[in-house]
Amino acid sequence: MPTYHTTSKKTFRQLEIDRNYIDVNGNPTSYFKDISYFRPTSYNTNVKLGMDLYASPKTTWGIVLTGGLSPNNDASPVYSLLYDKNRVLDTTVSTFNTSKNKFNNGGINLNYTHKYDSTGRSLTFDLDYIRDISGSDQTFVNNTLLANGSLVNSQTIDDNLPASINIYAAKADYSHPLKGKAKFEAGVKSSYVNTDNAANYFNLINNINTIDYNNTNRFIYRENINAAYVNFNKTFNRFALQTGLRVENTNGNGHQLGNAQKADSTFVNHYTDLFPTAYFSYKLDTAGHDLLILSYGRRIGRPSYSSLNPFTFFVDKFTDFSGNPFLKPQFTDIYKLAYSYKSLFTFALTYNYTTDVQGETIHRIGDVFVSTTGNIGLRKQLDFSVNTSLHPTKWWTANIYAEVYSNTYQGPFYSGYLNQTANTFSSNANNQFTFTNGWSAELSGFFNTSGTYGQFVPIATGMLNAGVQKKVLNNKGSIRFNMRDILKSFSPSGSITNIPGATSTYHNNLDTRVATLSFSYNFGKSINNPQKRNVGSADSEQGRAH
Repeated sequence: MPTYHTTSKKTFRQLEIDRNYIDVNGNPTSYFKDISYFRPTSYNTNVKLGMDLYASPKTTWGIVLTGGLSPNNDASPVYSLLYDKNRVLDTTVSTFNTSKNKFNNGGINLNYTHKYDSTGRSLTFDLDYIRDISGSDQTFVNNTLLANGSLVNSQTIDDNLPASINIYAAKADYSHPLKGKAKFEAGVKSSYVNTDNAANYFNLINNINTIDYNNTNRFIYRENINAAYVNFNKTFNRFALQTGLRVENTNGNGHQLGNAQKADSTFVNHYTDLFPTAYFSYKLDTAGHDLLILSYGRRIGRPSYSSLNPFTFFVDKFTDFSGNPFLKPQFTDIYKLAYSYKSLFTFALTYNYTTDVQGETIHRIGDVFVSTTGNIGLRKQLDFSVNTSLHPTKWWTANIYAEVYSNTYQGPFYSGYLNQTANTFSSNANNQFTFTNGWSAELSGFFNTSGTYGQFVPIATGMLNAGVQKKVLNNKGSIRFNMRDILKSFSPSGSITNIPGATSTYHNNLDTRVATLSFSYNFGKSINNPQKRNVGSADSEQGRAH
């Protein structure tokens, strides 16, 4: 099953940030406008090669090799305008950022499947090794000019940011059908991750690069997770149940190496958690048209490895991005009650209770705004949703989803306490049209009202998409034309709250209006019901690497 995929993409994003600085009495002291232009050009090449060996009619061995190259370049000028309290321009800072980035990855998976008998009793296991290598070379040139345009200061910063991630994972799963429409499942998994990140910063002074010890460091993080689970499900006429329990033991340690001006620092995390699940369904009628569902589950959301990296990434002299080595995982308890009718309509009431919520936070260090991923506190979310699949005509299928939910965030927050609640309406729809002579079309879109996500209060936004397709060459080929964000309405914007001594708003202008014309042709024969196996024991770890 060899596959090869390559793409080239050039995107654009304009970000405007407005900040109003105020004193303790709420009176304005100064104003700030930041305009950033991001114009990355990226290239992605991915290769996948797999082979299965059928040792016997019941036993299969497999190997999968993957690899990818993803270099990209970016030139991102930033213009910072500083005004006095009367909104008279005082200073302009022009920042010219250039970066050359790379991300290379490779992996190998060995897998095994054995089917004991025709009842479905089986054993599978996977072994994985994945290595990611990334790096970035950046240059920041900051020019400070007075209102009359005269240059008063120029600063140049160079940095080199190499990083590597090694992931080792293994898992085994056993499935055993039982009498009376029941099944027992069990499994174990173990993973080990080693990340090594360096940040080398230099200030260019008199054409000589001088090490910036305040930002230069190296961070090494190691993590081992061991898990085991059991599941049981059974059907009793109209009633069905599924229960499970998963236990996870996590062992992590971080080491931030010092330099000539900073000492070493380390931290260690050891914890064990239980994750129970329960699912109950009941058919209200003998035909099974009316179905009532009740479920509970507990989940963990671990931080990405980059979020744990304590390094600082500069946007301009007044905006930084920084990692957080003390970031804790978030835990969510999910309670759900749902009613379904003939799979046409589903109504659901869901309550989520999350502790140590992870999310982007903004805080001030002097005049610099620092963005980092932090543990905000707790989030309570009550959600009512409706999902329907309709067939108004033979040639028209409509899938519509809508929900109303209330988000509440509460918890200690830097120098204050965050307590925000907002109600949000969200909906999306997808319409499929099938016509004669090989013609088909699609119309889709979504709409979200304002809400709250920690400090961020976004305004309403949406998007409308459309496409048309024609089958050609005896239905083996197809020509397709798509248009994304037809109305150019998707522009994430809003305000940022809970910043001591300041208020802030943001506005994004994205190149989301895109038209594509494609042609595809199927050279092979169609295979009915091809056998598929989801291989891999490192999916969750690899997902945290980006």
